[in-house]
Amino acid sequence: MTRPLPRIALAGLGAALALSLSGCFGSIDTTGAVPVDPAAPTTIAASELATVAEGIVLEQGFTVEIDCGTGDVPFEVGSSIECAGVDPATGEAGSYTLTISSIDGTDYVLDVAGSAAEPEPQPESAFESAAAFADLTAEAITSSLGERPVVDCGTEDIEIFLGQEVRCYYETSANAAFIIVTVTEFDGTSYAIEVREE
Repeated sequence: MTRPLPRIALAGLGAALALSLSGCFGSIDTTGAVPVDPAAPTTIAASELATVAEGIVLEQGFTVEIDCGTGDVPFEVGSSIECAGVDPATGEAGSYTLTISSIDGTDYVLDVAGSAAEPEPQPESAFESAAAFADLTAEAITSSLGERPVVDCGTEDIEIFLGQEVRCYYETSANAAFIIVTVTEFDGTSYAIEVREE
């Protein structure tokens, strides 16, 4: 904060400064000087970095609440802060390191590294023979039907991926119907299904 000087003192100071500087000169080497953007901040709120990091983590498929505290971080390349993160759905906690990796005026790039910021790769899909898929489906509904049914899910291999729905047909000694079999879990090597009547 600055306080204005009285006019009289300012005029006297100007005259004294002019007298003391007369006859003095010098040069300043500005080689390699980087101009300062007056609009660029010198610090950035840790809470703002946390909000940006939440967006980055969300793009990776996670909803995480990140807390970096209430302080400020120097607005310069290489500045970093340690933060805590919690998955609100599971309560799982992790730690994150947020680092400013580049700055362009008031824009910046933030790198996020942490326990939950890097998702495990999800398997894309696999294939199962129609006969094996029908056999698993028969096992899944045997107890509710009171006997093991004959299940037909076609003849072509079935692509297995999370959310896949397959229309099959079952038949028992007392009943027959079409069913929808949904893949509810898939880890790349095994899967689980849920069956409902069409």
